Amino acid sequence: RAALAAALALASCRAAPPADPVEVPAPQPGVDVQSVRLRLVLDPPTLTIRATATLVVGHTGRLDTLLLGLDDALAVSSVRVDGQAAAVVREGDALVVPVEPGARTSTVDVAYGGVPAAGLYAAEAAGQRVVFTDGWPDRAAGWLPAVHHPSDPFALDLTVVVPAAYDVVLTGETVLDSVAAGQRTVRSVLPAGAPSYTAAFAVGQFVTVRDGSASVPVRHALLAADAGGAPGLRRIAAVLDTLAALLGPYPYATFATVEVPISYAGMENAAAPFIRAALYRETAEGRTPIEEVAVHELVHQWWGNAVAPADWGDLWLAEGPATYLTAEALGRLDGPDTRLRHLARLVRETTPKDARRRLVPEALGRPEDALSLTPYNKGAAVLHLIRLRVGERAFWRALRGIQSCRAGGSVSTAAFRGAVERASGQDLGALFAYWVYGTAIPRLHTRWDRGTRTLSWTLAGDGGTLADLPVDLLVRQDGAERVVRLAAGRVAMPGAVRPDVWPVGVLLDVD
Repeated sequence: RAALAAALALASCRAAPPADPVEVPAPQPGVDVQSVRLRLVLDPPTLTIRATATLVVGHTGRLDTLLLGLDDALAVSSVRVDGQAAAVVREGDALVVPVEPGARTSTVDVAYGGVPAAGLYAAEAAGQRVVFTDGWPDRAAGWLPAVHHPSDPFALDLTVVVPAAYDVVLTGETVLDSVAAGQRTVRSVLPAGAPSYTAAFAVGQFVTVRDGSASVPVRHALLAADAGGAPGLRRIAAVLDTLAALLGPYPYATFATVEVPISYAGMENAAAPFIRAALYRETAEGRTPIEEVAVHELVHQWWGNAVAPADWGDLWLAEGPATYLTAEALGRLDGPDTRLRHLARLVRETTPKDARRRLVPEALGRPEDALSLTPYNKGAAVLHLIRLRVGERAFWRALRGIQSCRAGGSVSTAAFRGAVERASGQDLGALFAYWVYGTAIPRLHTRWDRGTRTLSWTLAGDGGTLADLPVDLLVRQDGAERVVRLAAGRVAMPGAVRPDVWPVGVLLDVD
């Protein structure tokens, strides 16, 4: 139950990822990987790959070399630039590619192979061995040459070739799945850009359950032994259309969930997120954990994939919306009480340390240092607070506007603030200073008068950011619940036991 509670609290939150021996180069200013076409031949028992990749890269005319991240465990047999052979130059996990001075676009062909040291894994689940990728934050460099940073999304054309006995599920829309001469060849395309860590494939024996009720085709790839495990995903098509109505059109041509033995609850791979195999058989308190995780990963298709964080320090702009809009989407299906309880639970499960941590870190030694409940739960709480401050129309107009204007690109915290301010006509400087860049949270001091059975409270230390906002409190006593406004200051309760108080969607230190 403790492990399950953690999975629910974190949704797709990445705990410690597998050991990452890859140290990819930092992105170069002015370099933009526009597209990658990759053909990869995999031997599943040994994890040996042979691959050829073609990258179209935009860059400044002053540049004479490109730095691409590619695991140095792989041997590069050839590099060609605009059709001309080039020397193979490696600097650790960087592939150094010469480009013509003055050129603003280069086509780079790379042939390579070997056994990746990162990014490609095998594990047992549902009675079979599954081979799968896990690319966050930069481990896609184990099999894919690219700029491995969220600020550089690219279009992907991916082909994976395996022995015919295996099934393959890929990122993007599958356009070919054929068997010939003992080999299965599967090709997918993702014309809309997404970060490298959302490129993925899984190899095993899968059963596919299709759902044609959404505005785009939806399918669920289940490991063969769990072919009956789709009921927890039956509403995903409805959630997809609910989110599209809120955020704008779904960014890709299809959507799939894929059952994979990854170490955390989910991974938002573009158009085909992976979900941990163990969740397909777990329930808790009448809820199906797999549904919450799948909805979280579905929100990521807009926030995190179609529009990526500009830097690792902006991770909250992927995980905050995914966490917050999971509550919103389920509330739209099940009613406002579901949304309210989801937001109250989110606050209750956020530790004081996570609540007080800056939402945008001052410095990050590595992307993994950003992993905590802060970008997830505090990020969601800040979005809720922004919504209360600017109002419904401006909030949704801002979110849809960002998706429309920045699709296939990225957004920084400063750019996000600017978009909301333009949509609302409000200055959010004080709110961002306190909640995004600050380390304090307000204190809610409660008093219980047993004689009059009255609960009262006072708020301190909010820096004026909560003034006049319709913040709700969930008050529970002996199993009965009431929702009251923070501004009310008091509430009469029927019982003699001191009630519990849980803020709804706003982080407060309840004393």
